[in-house]
Amino acid sequence: MLQEVSVTLALMIVLTFSATSCANDQLVYPLDVAVGPNEEVYIADRKLPGIWKVVDGKLEVFVKASKTFRTPLNAVRCVTVDSDGTVYVGDSSTREVYAIGEDRKPLPLSDGHIGIASDLLIDGDRLIVSDLETQRIWSLPKTGGEVQELAVIAGVRGLAHSSEGELVCVTTLEDPVRKIADDQTVSVIISGRPFEMPHHCVIAENEIFIADNYAGGIWKADLSGDTPPELIRSGAPLQKPVGICRFREGFLVADPHAREIFVLPSGEGEVTRLIKSE
Repeated sequence: MLQEVSVTLALMIVLTFSATSCANDQLVYPLDVAVGPNEEVYIADRKLPGIWKVVDGKLEVFVKASKTFRTPLNAVRCVTVDSDGTVYVGDSSTREVYAIGEDRKPLPLSDGHIGIASDLLIDGDRLIVSDLETQRIWSLPKTGGEVQELAVIAGVRGLAHSSEGELVCVTTLEDPVRKIADDQTVSVIISGRPFEMPHHCVIAENEIFIADNYAGGIWKADLSGDTPPELIRSGAPLQKPVGICRFREGFLVADPHAREIFVLPSGEGEVTRLIKSE
């Protein structure tokens, strides 16, 4: 009996060490990805906890957070980067959005007003946040302050600006792609239920690209709504993509099940891994 207990304890120690080691040198559960002004890449990893940074294909910890729940950056879900290099992060463990500057210290912006931030979008001197908990899209100053309601829409996981600067959102509900006008009226761009589980999105010219976790791939759709969406990438190496952003002429995709950030070319080229193996 004592021998069995000793073996069990030894196995637990090995597993704990392995999990810690994994979190220190490779992605664990990446949900979102963003590109900085000098092509440095930031990754929101739900189970790091904290934020990764990739420069020239090399992975490093940008901010390491505590594993204690309700501490800053314990459960990050989304990330975006401003033109000045400021990193903005949504953290569900503290119901907050943070700004991270050169000192790498997270500065809270909403006084705990945001529940589960699923995506972030920079809009001039403001941030736009989709909130799965309150079923709303919020706006707040990038420096922090009063939070304003833009729309009441459940299930919004993706935000983007059209080429004309219009706010576009992607929801898991029926009529998944919608536009929010300046007067806060909401109109449908893509109707029905063409996607399985849409997450983040990005717009290039008049086309929207959407990561679909259940479909295991990336959709492309015309924002005019004249043609049905097309699943342009699916299958290996993609598994369950969630985050997507522009990168050079193509895209970066965060896939938590593959534990990878993939580089997708804009055309028919090969899907590759962003992070170089040692």
